[in-house]
Amino acid sequence: MVTTMKALTSVSLNSLFLAVVALAPQHARADAYSDYMASPSAAGAFQYLYQVATHPRCANCHGVVEDGIHRPTVGDQRIPHPMNITSLNNIRLIAQDGKFVMADNLQPVNCRSCHRDENGTEAGMPPGAANDLMPGFVWHMPPVTMVIEQDITPAELCNNWLDPAKNSFLAMRGGRSDMATFKKEFEHHVQDDPLVRWSWDPGLNRIPAPGSHQDFAQAMTLWIDGGAPCPAG
Repeated sequence: MVTTMKALTSVSLNSLFLAVVALAPQHARADAYSDYMASPSAAGAFQYLYQVATHPRCANCHGVVEDGIHRPTVGDQRIPHPMNITSLNNIRLIAQDGKFVMADNLQPVNCRSCHRDENGTEAGMPPGAANDLMPGFVWHMPPVTMVIEQDITPAELCNNWLDPAKNSFLAMRGGRSDMATFKKEFEHHVQDDPLVRWSWDPGLNRIPAPGSHQDFAQAMTLWIDGGAPCPAG
């Protein structure tokens, strides 16, 4: 009887596992981070970069476009941000005398109303991030050209990053036609940006992005130095 119960339990668990795998998105089945660390390559580095970029800690801020409106999302399921927050509530930063400053057209409720320089001290409190590497660079949304939709493919993300019309609204970041600028700007972005760094220190009850911040920064360099190849698709 005990043997039979164990066998049934094993079958049930195996069936549950197979069902979960079948329902999971294709890109979530493999651990790109483990594959990259086991055998580093430019192509593998990008798959890891994609894994991080589409993780909720990164993708939530980049947001989605719903009914023509750019919205941030929250939580591991990427649900719409509470309080009807959209790009209309976004902070706009401008560079001035070596620092980032908030533009004057702030809405009554904006990102900075809740997101401060550090994470809240209790679970569920708003996250925050700032550092001296990029003075004045506070919590805000990227431009709509940098949205990370739920179904974005590796090829789409890669080509967006390499398109200077889409990869920033604060600085010229280069692209396929200017890889020297692209390398300088993207390495600086992933190494120093407090919002990128936050993804591995997201506060209580939030799952950090895969790997470590340093792993991510090194993968970016390996990918770029390897010619920044994009996956087919």
